[in-house]
Amino acid sequence: ERVKILLQTRRAEFRGSGLVGSFRTIYQTEGPLGFYRGNGASVARIVPYAALHYMAYEEYRRWIILGFPNVEQGPVLDLVAGSIAGGTAVVSTYPLDLVRTKLAYQLQVKGAVNVSLRESKPSEQVYKGILDCVKTIYRQNGLKGLYRGMAPSLYGIFPYSGLKFYFYEKMKTHVPEEHRKDIIPKLACGSVAGLLGQTITYPLDVVRRQMQV
Repeated sequence: ERVKILLQTRRAEFRGSGLVGSFRTIYQTEGPLGFYRGNGASVARIVPYAALHYMAYEEYRRWIILGFPNVEQGPVLDLVAGSIAGGTAVVSTYPLDLVRTKLAYQLQVKGAVNVSLRESKPSEQVYKGILDCVKTIYRQNGLKGLYRGMAPSLYGIFPYSGLKFYFYEKMKTHVPEEHRKDIIPKLACGSVAGLLGQTITYPLDVVRRQMQV
């Protein structure tokens, strides 16, 4: 996840490095713990994000069925409910996603507090942790600073969440009835659904990371 963020934001040290080269650069400059920079904010975000996402999906789906009794229950309903649920989860937890990206973007040499390229980027902000990052962003840009890059996040999460649930439910219809409750078919459908949704909406994820840093 951290390597992905560094490649998406085109940090100078990682341009043209590729996956293996990026892993090597992080290990050489920051050591093993470098792979987990920003993970605290990521963990703090993922618990409420996942909980809200799935809870909201079930609730929105139920509300749509209650409000429109004649609506067909199938992949299209899951597409709509999943999209709105994804947007709800993003808006509720976005500041932590921004903090995670900013912390993961920092590159620190082992035993040093300054980021690499400090000489060429004297204005680059160095954050000491989650609270310091939140306070600094709020002090410099106000509340709107904590939501920078949210627009492409919403543009991406609506189709991603919707398509993910849509593909998942659609593929389950092709699984024989006697195997639909088995773990392996569910894992297979979920994996392919996530892969398709991520691939289709990935360009918006790149734009979001660029805006966040």
